[in-house]
Amino acid sequence: MPSESNRATVDNIPWDQPATMIDLEGRVPVIAHVRECVTHFTLYKPHARENARLLLTAPVHRAGRITRTWLLEPVELEALAERLKRETH
Repeated sequence: MPSESNRATVDNIPWDQPATMIDLEGRVPVIAHVRECVTHFTLYKPHARENARLLLTAPVHRAGRITRTWLLEPVELEALAERLKRETH
């Protein structure tokens, strides 16, 4: 079992990992790398952000949970958007 320090988490998801941005209201999904999906997320209006989810191709660990997840929630997408902003500015 991997140690805590080298587990895949939301904070270290590779930008080039294939992913699918889905919308709970049924809009067309965005099939791209995580970076492009997060870029799309930053362009969404607040209501669309609340309904956005990111389906990963490799699961990640969430803090405080034993199980891994394949689906990122809006709060985690916001964290990735902040990471993208920090890394590009």
